[in-house]
Amino acid sequence: MFFFNISQFNRIALLAIVLGIASESSALELTREMFQGRDFKASKGHAQFAVHEFKLDAPMVNALNFGISKLIKAHETVFSPRKVGRNFNVRFRIFEKFEDYQAYSRLRYKKTVEKSILGYFSPGAREIVTWKQQPHLKWRLVPTLLHESCHAIMDEMYGQLPFWMIEGSADWFGEAPAWLLKSNGLRNDQHMRWIRLDEMRRKGQLPRLLPYLLTKEYEDWNEMFKGNIGQGYDVGWSVFDFFIKADPKGQAMRFLGGVINDPKVQRARGRNGQMELEFARAIDRLWQGGINLLEKGWHTWISMRAVESRKALQKFQQDQRSKQRKR
Repeated sequence: MFFFNISQFNRIALLAIVLGIASESSALELTREMFQGRDFKASKGHAQFAVHEFKLDAPMVNALNFGISKLIKAHETVFSPRKVGRNFNVRFRIFEKFEDYQAYSRLRYKKTVEKSILGYFSPGAREIVTWKQQPHLKWRLVPTLLHESCHAIMDEMYGQLPFWMIEGSADWFGEAPAWLLKSNGLRNDQHMRWIRLDEMRRKGQLPRLLPYLLTKEYEDWNEMFKGNIGQGYDVGWSVFDFFIKADPKGQAMRFLGGVINDPKVQRARGRNGQMELEFARAIDRLWQGGINLLEKGWHTWISMRAVESRKALQKFQQDQRSKQRKR
């Protein structure tokens, strides 16, 4: 956890001015309240907001509160008997300008962000930091905030989880709500993910499941996927989807919750790489046929989902052409 006292704050604020860390186009005012997390305003729900020139409207506030409430219930269902605390909240810091998002991240967390990093969750400060997003990705803002909310929920419930599950579950929970899928952008994005994964499967490019489950940081994904870290997210999302949806009776979902709550897995927290190892061992020990049979089932699931996605995209394209002809 990173702490700032008043003298540290003054030095950092002065350094920002002298070095010009905030660009000329950025009017970000760095206040003590921001660094101490005292500028968040509550809403009628779990969400709290600190906005910087960003126009936060009631529909977005309502959507996030609704989404967080649903996500909490979903997490508590999958990972029963774990629950969030009674006073749990999710804090969003949203910037209008990318330059302000960039400057704050650099000063507050010594973190370099590019536009490809849509947002992030800081466990130490318990805040989600993001910005308005580029014009063609505005539809991504709410899903991004819900993705990061999943990190906040998981951090509240566990504090630590296997690396692949942290990102895979957040991708799945954050994009799963049916009300979000009214957006064609998000729905089509999911369809394309299944198609990409199926192409990898056909070409033999999917990673073996055991080495993937043992990854413990983004650098491992960078090496495994030859620089394309996004494939690491896709794989984790699909593995989590397999556990949650492949078995209509919910046995696989309960199995996943049981594994993550396994005493050996939980005792491995805080030991670098050991939680991932104990998680993989538990799956190999408890899943009928072990990890190798699980991997075959996962591949079959990807193939089935890709067939559905190709049909859905084809229908979407036909509908779009039909609408254009009627204009």
